[in-house]
Amino acid sequence: MTVKTNKEVLLEVQNLKTYYTNKYKVVFKILDGVSFKIYRGTTLGILGPSGSGKSVLARSILNLVERPGKIVEGEVIYKGKDLLKAPEEVLNDLRGKEISLILQNAPGSFDPTRDMTFATSQPFRAHTKEKYANPEVKMLVVSQLQVVAISEPVKTSEKFSHQLSGGESQRVKIASALINNPTLVIADEPVANIDATVARQILDLFQIMKEKYQLTMILIAHNLGVLAELSDYVAILYAGKIIEHGDVETIFYHPKHPFTQGLFYASPSMAPRGRLKPIPGDEPDPTNYPSGCRFHPRCEYAIEKCRREEPPLVDLGNDHTVLCWRIEEIPEFTSE
Repeated sequence: MTVKTNKEVLLEVQNLKTYYTNKYKVVFKILDGVSFKIYRGTTLGILGPSGSGKSVLARSILNLVERPGKIVEGEVIYKGKDLLKAPEEVLNDLRGKEISLILQNAPGSFDPTRDMTFATSQPFRAHTKEKYANPEVKMLVVSQLQVVAISEPVKTSEKFSHQLSGGESQRVKIASALINNPTLVIADEPVANIDATVARQILDLFQIMKEKYQLTMILIAHNLGVLAELSDYVAILYAGKIIEHGDVETIFYHPKHPFTQGLFYASPSMAPRGRLKPIPGDEPDPTNYPSGCRFHPRCEYAIEKCRREEPPLVDLGNDHTVLCWRIEEIPEFTSE
């Protein structure tokens, strides 16, 4: 994939910390200093293991974290304004209009007592004075369902959630997310729990939408193939931090961080022949992260300095950054 040359920063996240506290007052540092930026017209893929906080990040950007979670520090700068300091009425004007969020589990997000005209038109009606019964709303919904390649848009607009397949549900959610022509779309695991054939169709649809409407997207996934297809840039999330960031070709062909390399060596489709191996150990406990580099207990290259001191963010140029002490000593990844 060719990275866009447009370097206008649309969204910048700086030192974002989102913590959860349980009833025993134990603090879970789910996001613990996340920083990245996204350029207008590009797609940033967020890759991380299950439970790494990817969905929490999606909600944090829109300041939608609910108790017992809390954003304790950081900035989310959108078009020069910090969304975390914006009044609720300003945020409500942005949510679903300029910034849309596509969550996991599309079927479970619908009101079972309402049809798809109601479901699809919700963001539109929230930002206009149009009523659900207005024929123009129905026409707009049908048009949007055509955009996302639903074969019988009129019939689908009259269906209820239990009458839809998983693929249809996800297409309706995408149609709803795009109904106000948003500037930024955040898609959280858009093809999770969908069968491979339907997932392929959804990914093709995203590619078409991206090219046709010049969408700026944040695509959250744990599937390497999904990110390789749709992303211009990729950020690797581990233990509450972005540990590596770069354009998609750099991350997939020249990863520098041991964890990023480990993801590819652990993937049958990406590992060099005869070198398939799992990443040893388990994800660190967010209530008690290890000292120094958070990956050091699982890292074959760790030295005493890695165990004692938190590593710096090394800028390798061309938007490629790595959080590691031993960047010069780690062997190059090879897919051969």
